Amino acid sequence: MPSGNFTYVFIPANDSKPIEAVIGDKSGGLSDDALSKEAKEYFFRNSDKGERAAALENATPEQRKLLAQQLREEVKAQAAQNAYANQMLNLDDDALIGIMQTNQTSASCEITALTVPTAINNHRAVSMYSDDNARTQNLPYNRRATELLVACGHSITGEPSPSRVAIGAAPPGGICG
Repeated sequence: MPSGNFTYVFIPANDSKPIEAVIGDKSGGLSDDALSKEAKEYFFRNSDKGERAAALENATPEQRKLLAQQLREEVKAQAAQNAYANQMLNLDDDALIGIMQTNQTSASCEITALTVPTAINNHRAVSMYSDDNARTQNLPYNRRATELLVACGHSITGEPSPSRVAIGAAPPGGICG
């Protein structure tokens, strides 16, 4: 297991809040990634996923049946273009709600590679951790994180992802390597 610390950068979507350099512990290595856990917990705490999970857990059988019917109606519109959506129409109510529960109430984040480790950048990787549900939750656009993505060579087409916060490991002496 690796030991020691690393520095990551916390980039709030709100431009009036400062970007922070934070020290993280690398003892968990990639198999027990402390930064990924921290990012997922942060995004979960700052979303309505806990409320959604409680609402689903406490729903009556009638409410669950109504929810499954509503989900099927939403999926029907996509069934012609999407084989996965067509398969979802054939699931029983509990399975359909289970998929929604996993998708809508679990702690998650999107990890985007900004750089990959090479000899040129002293074998340092830089990744951005962002809220993968930001778009569906209508969270504010993170201008600074998007500018960092573009500066590292990513192209943004259409509407930029409105990720609320980006958390990434930055190498000493430079943002993108």
